[in-house]
Amino acid sequence: MSRISNHAITLCLIGTGALVWTFTGRPLVTNRDLAAPLNPMGINGSPYGEVFAMALQGPIETFFHGSMGTGVKYQIEGKKPKLTGLDLLTRPEFKQQQAEVEAAKPKLPLGQRFENYLASLNELSSVSTNPRSASNAHKTYLRKQAEEKLRFAYHLDPSHYGNYNSLNFFLTEPGIGATRILTPEAIQLSDETIHYCLAKEHDPRPALTAASAATNMIHLMFADLHSGDTPKYTTDQMRKYLRLLDLSIHRYQTLSDEWKKTKNWDLISPQRIVECEDRFSFICKIRDAAEKTILRLEGKYQPQVSY
Repeated sequence: MSRISNHAITLCLIGTGALVWTFTGRPLVTNRDLAAPLNPMGINGSPYGEVFAMALQGPIETFFHGSMGTGVKYQIEGKKPKLTGLDLLTRPEFKQQQAEVEAAKPKLPLGQRFENYLASLNELSSVSTNPRSASNAHKTYLRKQAEEKLRFAYHLDPSHYGNYNSLNFFLTEPGIGATRILTPEAIQLSDETIHYCLAKEHDPRPALTAASAATNMIHLMFADLHSGDTPKYTTDQMRKYLRLLDLSIHRYQTLSDEWKKTKNWDLISPQRIVECEDRFSFICKIRDAAEKTILRLEGKYQPQVSY
């Protein structure tokens, strides 16, 4: 058999395979039952995913502030016009001012100066060089980018308190997110977060995220009462999430006490510890207020009158 015949047979087989894939592949791709979440190298939910989720806070913040119309501006003291970006960098008075500031600074070691230089390069990526504010289309694009990064960060670590609450906020606030109110998706997000976080039995911090998801569900049900339509949720459903909230609070207290005994809290930075304490205190206050609201809806709550 000649070489031309071999090539012809190979091309025919490739063409036949592509044709078969065209007709049979699309039904498989569009079948939701066969759609599996992508998790390359098992990074989602792993310790590496937790680190990457924290590292994404900076880019998410940059896109969010850009979508809200806020940016970094340079301003010369004593000058009324506010110039931004490259327009200002070309002004001779700015260069002179910068030279005076640099001359007054103490001489730093070479390593420290190199670190400062790298930090300044990182800040330049978010400096606004356009004197005009972003257009509505650009702001929508930036909100979409922030939302997509939040989704990506959430899948990396569903127990991250900040990423979950930010994504839930994007889904429930039409003026913030790139899409309109997505209540069913927000409910699914909260339920999945509670289930995932309560499965963590060796770290108290995910319990705070589960508690926050439970409070968000309760508030969503409260908000439905003021929508003007027939209420979709009953007080029994509200109490279901109140019990999940109590379970999350108890889980946090139990694991926190264990961490105190094992000195695991000493491995966390003081700033993170203060964050956890503030979040726990806030959630407990929200929990008490939610229970009083449910009792009032049930007609059982009688506010105490002080004399």
